[in-house]
Amino acid sequence: MRLVDYLNLAWMALWERRGRTIGAVVGVVIAIVALGLAIGAGQGFKALTTGFFENVFGINTVVLFPSGTAQLTLTDMATVSALPHVASVEPILEAAGSLNVNGHPQRVQVIGVTADELMQMYGVTMLSDALISGNPTLQAGVVLVGYDVAFTNTGQEVIYPGQLITITVNGKVIRAIVGGVLKPGSIGLIGVNPNTAIFMDASSFLGEIDPSGALSGLIVHVDKPSYVNTVTNMLQSLYPQDQVFNLSTVLTSVNQFFTTLELFLAFISGISFIIIGIWMFDTTTISVIQRTREFGIMRAVGFSRRSIPILLLTEALIVGIIGSAIGIALLIALTHVIHTTPLLGQGPTAGFRGPTRGFGGVVTTFNQASSAGVNLPIPIVITPSYLALLFIIPLATNVVAALIPAIRASRIPPAQTLRYE
Repeated sequence: MRLVDYLNLAWMALWERRGRTIGAVVGVVIAIVALGLAIGAGQGFKALTTGFFENVFGINTVVLFPSGTAQLTLTDMATVSALPHVASVEPILEAAGSLNVNGHPQRVQVIGVTADELMQMYGVTMLSDALISGNPTLQAGVVLVGYDVAFTNTGQEVIYPGQLITITVNGKVIRAIVGGVLKPGSIGLIGVNPNTAIFMDASSFLGEIDPSGALSGLIVHVDKPSYVNTVTNMLQSLYPQDQVFNLSTVLTSVNQFFTTLELFLAFISGISFIIIGIWMFDTTTISVIQRTREFGIMRAVGFSRRSIPILLLTEALIVGIIGSAIGIALLIALTHVIHTTPLLGQGPTAGFRGPTRGFGGVVTTFNQASSAGVNLPIPIVITPSYLALLFIIPLATNVVAALIPAIRASRIPPAQTLRYE
């Protein structure tokens, strides 16, 4: 019998039992969409996080943090700057302080930065783009304040550009003029909250707050990415008790986490394919029972023994193809909708190498209006090879599930099938 004949007979059988067929197709569609979104989200978040760390750390950046009671000083900064393949070194400067404005006491973190570091922190190319109001100026006697420093919980603004504020830090009283108010950001991974920070010029920080030159860490820029591991090894030799991080160190931990997450999501979503297999096994078994007489007639008029299982497997294959085609199309459509729909609101995403000790001292900041929220479309990464795999899995599941009932059907004696009522 020709392939076309098998397809025609299989389609006619499926159409006669279209209620059960539609149920099987819907099951395949749900399974594909569930598994596709789960694994695609895992891949997407991995790509998003990898890109974030590449922007934050830089592929040619190494970060050094002191451990325990150890301290890094400007002397260490000069030592590291003299190492081979080191292009530049930036100090991480931060200190806890307090501020009282019109009866509103606050705990703040004073951070010494350059204009370039602050722009990178807020993910902008011009410092003015990171401000709600004021002038993009970082110089002696002028500071930029975080959103929660300038605004109370009720939204009342208590600090304005041009205002004189008094900061108490390390037992010293620092007076500075507010140059501008920064846009809000959200707390990221590990580090400080830029909303509650006051940013001042790095030179002013060293001169007014910590003349001793004690640093919270060093950001080391390597001249070529290929020398990052070389510089990392040199820093670990010079400072064996301290913590040295580079992009590969961070990404190793990140990738391990996301790999575990993907396996978990795949396991949860993969249960739907087990349900599909059970459904197809049950459907095929019932079909064999209901069509016993039909199969007997087919054998009596000349169909071979293997024609019956081939016909049943063709039916399972057709169900899988229809379900896979609809599921893939729906998955692509949903992916497009998710990519273009904000999760919480609007606003670009940026990152910051935070001045804290610990795992990379990383802070993710999201530029946003206070009422708009943050633009976080869920990243779904689905490659053509991944779509092909999603298309094939239901076909294989259906065929395997229908195989045992199909083989059993072929073993029923023709005489017995003709006597079946």
